[in-house]
Amino acid sequence: AAVRFLLPFWNVYRFFVTYARVDGFPPGEKGPLPVAERPVLDRWLLSRLSQLVASADQGMESYDVNGAARPIEAFVTDLSTWYVRRSRRRFWKSDSDADKLSAYQTLHEALVTTAQVMAPFMPFLGEAVYRNLTGERSVHLSDFPKADSAARDEKLEQQMAVARRAVEAGLAARDALRLKVRQPLASAAVPGEPLAEDIAAVVREELNVKALTFGATEVQLDTHITEELRLEGLARDIVRTIQSLRKESGFQIEDRITTYWEDEIPGHLPKGFVRHAFEVWAEYIRTETLSVELDHGIPPGIEPKEVTIDGEKVWLALRRVA
Repeated sequence: AAVRFLLPFWNVYRFFVTYARVDGFPPGEKGPLPVAERPVLDRWLLSRLSQLVASADQGMESYDVNGAARPIEAFVTDLSTWYVRRSRRRFWKSDSDADKLSAYQTLHEALVTTAQVMAPFMPFLGEAVYRNLTGERSVHLSDFPKADSAARDEKLEQQMAVARRAVEAGLAARDALRLKVRQPLASAAVPGEPLAEDIAAVVREELNVKALTFGATEVQLDTHITEELRLEGLARDIVRTIQSLRKESGFQIEDRITTYWEDEIPGHLPKGFVRHAFEVWAEYIRTETLSVELDHGIPPGIEPKEVTIDGEKVWLALRRVA
């Protein structure tokens, strides 16, 4: 039970608190964005939240403890494995825009409401999360939440469920062909009816494809990788490698850095693809890794780390910017 519910919930709570502290997000300072104006992922989560509250309330009214408690686990699974995973970049990006505000407000509401719903079953965990996120005296002195019928959108929930099945099938097809997800593909065809564009965009991002069509009997992937697609895949590998090195170096998530790289070995010529990716995708790499500068060459006095990217040896060194 701890692995399925408690740890995922606590990790989502910790994720929110970490970024809220970095950004100085003050819950309630700005009025809530209208649900209809929020991005599709937020609308979906608030619809699921409304369903959770209604199910828990109905279960408790009828003295059905299992019927009241089980929906909490299902909701936390969706919250952790789909919403937060899909939304990470929205919290991480440096721009403070309506999209980021919507993500903060939506996740804050989801955590507070979940803490209230779980309080009868897990009083101490519910209390800790609720008090820290609201500043109120106790979750046990708050009213049990009411389902927001205006936020419920069953059609959206159905379409998102279709999207998740398409993603699962597409990722399985990529895995069978040994195509790593960081490598973009030109297109994919998936089974099922066409989805609304904002939900189809989620599927494209999850499968890392440029174009998506529906109605296929089974998943079909365009496996022809052009030089342009290969370079983009290499750029994603570079970002992942730098992010890992950031973590190893003990940097804080908000730290700005200078990234130094080198791909030349004395007596050998570099293959060129990784260098080309560093050059063509420099702005993307800088943005994704919070690198103020991306410099070719390791300065004296810094010990670089040797890494391998797509079979090529590269040396990386990071320096925190004061």
